[in-house]
Amino acid sequence: MKKINLILGLALPFMFLSSANASSHKLTVKINPINNQTKTITGKTTKGTNVTLYEGQKAIAKKKSNGKFSMKVTRSFNFKDKYQLLATKKGYTSKKVNLKIVVKEINYDAKIKQINAKIEAIRNQIKPLNQQVQTMKPFVNALENDDPTSSDYQAALQQANGNAEVYENQYNDLKDQIRADSNPLGLLYNQRQTYIYKSMQQLLK
Repeated sequence: MKKINLILGLALPFMFLSSANASSHKLTVKINPINNQTKTITGKTTKGTNVTLYEGQKAIAKKKSNGKFSMKVTRSFNFKDKYQLLATKKGYTSKKVNLKIVVKEINYDAKIKQINAKIEAIRNQIKPLNQQVQTMKPFVNALENDDPTSSDYQAALQQANGNAEVYENQYNDLKDQIRADSNPLGLLYNQRQTYIYKSMQQLLK
């Protein structure tokens, strides 16, 4: 009996030591730089670590790391809230890291420049079409008057190579094409106005 107690007495310290060592293993967590426009959080951890992103007390994303991890964020970071990354793994001490978010301002002037380039490209595309329509318009008007005795009608008919209907159809097709090509302009003008407003807000901060 004394022998058994002696063995147990010798074994218990090693058991507690083994348990203490297992729970004291430290997790490594490295998060790549984050800004307020970031949509994916990436970094490195101990292999097999469960990584959870918290917004305040609410878990908003979770991932198991194979040494590297990548977590998608569904919306931009709100600076009113605190964000933390919790890393856990069985046998390791959990580690919680506060996210440091850098403010990255959007270059609205560059966006405005890009939109202006798109607007200019569309205008250049429809410019020759508009010129062609303006050239054809008086002839189409003369043909629509349908007065064969008119000198304007005769000149228009000659311009239409004797086929008034085909000429008018070409004219209408050109106008339809101009409308279709011009459709994106409305959205581009609105986007430009929004960016101008936001650019002014940045300057007033």
